[in-house]
Amino acid sequence: MTQSDAAPSGAPSKGIWEALKEEGNKSFKAGAYAEAIQHYSAAIEANPKEAVLYSNRSAAYLKKGQYLPAAADAEKAVEIDNTFVRAYSRLHNALCNLGQFNRAVEMIKTGENAVLLSPTCTPQDKKQLRELLRSAEQASKAVPRGCQLIEDGAMAEASRTLAPAYREFPDCAILAFLYAESHAASSPDESSKVLSPFAYAHSSDPQYLYLRALVLYYRGLDGFSSAQNILRETLQMDPDNAKARVLLKKIRAIETHKDAGNAAFKTKSAKEAVDEYTQAIDCDPTNARMSATLRSNRAAAKMLLNDYKGALLDCDYAINNGATSAKVYARRSRIQEQLERFDDAVRDLQQAAEMDNQFEKELRQLKARAKRAKRKDYYKVLSLPQNESNQDAIKRAYKKACLQWHPDKWAHASEEEKTHAEVQFKEIGEAFGVLSDPQKKRLYDSGQMDNDVDGANMGGFNGASQEDLVNVMNMMFGGGGFSAGGFSTNGFQTGGFHPGGFGGMPGASGGRRRPRGGPPPGFFQF
Repeated sequence: MTQSDAAPSGAPSKGIWEALKEEGNKSFKAGAYAEAIQHYSAAIEANPKEAVLYSNRSAAYLKKGQYLPAAADAEKAVEIDNTFVRAYSRLHNALCNLGQFNRAVEMIKTGENAVLLSPTCTPQDKKQLRELLRSAEQASKAVPRGCQLIEDGAMAEASRTLAPAYREFPDCAILAFLYAESHAASSPDESSKVLSPFAYAHSSDPQYLYLRALVLYYRGLDGFSSAQNILRETLQMDPDNAKARVLLKKIRAIETHKDAGNAAFKTKSAKEAVDEYTQAIDCDPTNARMSATLRSNRAAAKMLLNDYKGALLDCDYAINNGATSAKVYARRSRIQEQLERFDDAVRDLQQAAEMDNQFEKELRQLKARAKRAKRKDYYKVLSLPQNESNQDAIKRAYKKACLQWHPDKWAHASEEEKTHAEVQFKEIGEAFGVLSDPQKKRLYDSGQMDNDVDGANMGGFNGASQEDLVNVMNMMFGGGGFSAGGFSTNGFQTGGFHPGGFGGMPGASGGRRRPRGGPPPGFFQF
C-alpha cells in the first residue's frame, strides 16, 4: 500500500508530529532542504514509527546529494511499511548513486514481492517497482562491462555501455569515473565536466587524481606538465597504481622525442626532425590534440624536404584536431602555394591575418603572386627560363615553337590534336607579342598585366589575323612555305604544308605573300 502524507490514526503525539511534518513540507517546497531536514527530524522524535517522515527526510537528503543518510532513511521507511513504493523509489535513487547497485536490486526485489502479495497495491505500484528493478539491474551490469571494455581499449563501446546508467545516476562516482575515462581521448573537455563535481570529496582519491591527469594529458602538450605533477602525487599515495605509472612513462617518452625533433629542426636537420616527431606521435596515436601539435611541427620539417603533399596532410590533421593558431594556417598557406593551390593558399592566409595582423603584409604579397600565377606563363609557352631578357633567345624560342605547333603540320592529326595545336599556336603568338615588346614585358614581369589586357593575346600583334601571322612567319623563314589556308575561324582546315615546303629551303617555291607595304602594324620584324 502506498503511504499517503497523512499519518495513521492513533499515532502518538499526532498534532505535534503532523505540524512539524507540514513545516518540513513547506521548507522542502521552498528549496530550504536543510531546514526541512530539521523539521522532519523533530517530527521523527515525536513519532519514530511513522514511515512517511523517514521517506520525506530521505527526499530532502537526496536533494542535498547526501546519499548515505538518504539511503538509511528510505530503508527505515520500507522497514516500517514494506509496500511503501515512494520510499523504494528514494532508496533506489540513493543506493544507485552510491554505486550499491546489487544492494538496490536486492531491496527492490523484496519490495516487489511484498507489493505483489498486497491486495491494496495498484498496477501502477507494480509497474513502478518493475522499472526500478530494471534500472538497478542494468546499472549493475554496465559497471563490470564498462570496466572490461576500457581495459580492452574499446572506449567508444564502453561509453555507449555506460552512458544510460551515468545519465540516470550522474552523482555515482563509480559510473562517472568510468564514463570520464571512456571519453578522455575523444572528448577531454567533456570528461573534465564529468569529474568536476567530485573534486572536493575525492581530492585525495588516487583514482580521481589519475583521471584528472589523464584528461590533462589528452588536452595536448600544454597539459603535460600539470599531468606529470598529478601523476607523481598519485604514485606517492598509491605506488602500485599501474595506470598512473604507465601514463607518466608515456608522457616522458613523448616529450623526449618532441624535444629532439625541435632541436633537429633548429639545426635544419629536417629528416631527423621528421623521424623524431613521428616517434613522438607513434607513442600514442589516440591523443589527437598532442598529435595535432606534433604534426604541425612535422609539416614544417617536411617543407624543408620539399615534401609538400605530406606536409599538407599533417597541417590538415592539425587544424582539424584543434591546432588552429594563425601560425598553423599561415604554414598551410605556404604549402598550398607550393602545390599551386593559390585560392586555398589565399584563404588560409586570410584566416591567419584575421587572427594576427602580422600576416597582412604576407597576404598582400601572396595575392599578387596568386594573380600572376593565374595568368598564362608566357616563358613556359616558349620554353624559356623565367624572366629571360635576351631578345635573340626569345626570337629563337618563338621560331622553334612555331615550327612545332603550326597548324599545317597537324593537318592530318585527329580533331582533338588539331584543337590542341591551334591553342598552342595562338598562345605562342600571345607570348611573343608580350615578351618581344620591352614595355609589355616589363608590365608582365611585374604582375601588372593580365591575359585579358590588350597586348596579352593575339592582340599582341594589334589585332592581326591568323593569316597575317602566317604571312609574317613566311617572311621570318625566308619568304614563304606555310599555307594560310591551314586556319579556319574556329579551328584548322586540312591541307597540310604548302607543296613548296619551307620558304628559304632548297627547292622551296614562293608561298603566299602579303601585298607590298610590309606586315601589318604591330608585327615584330626580324
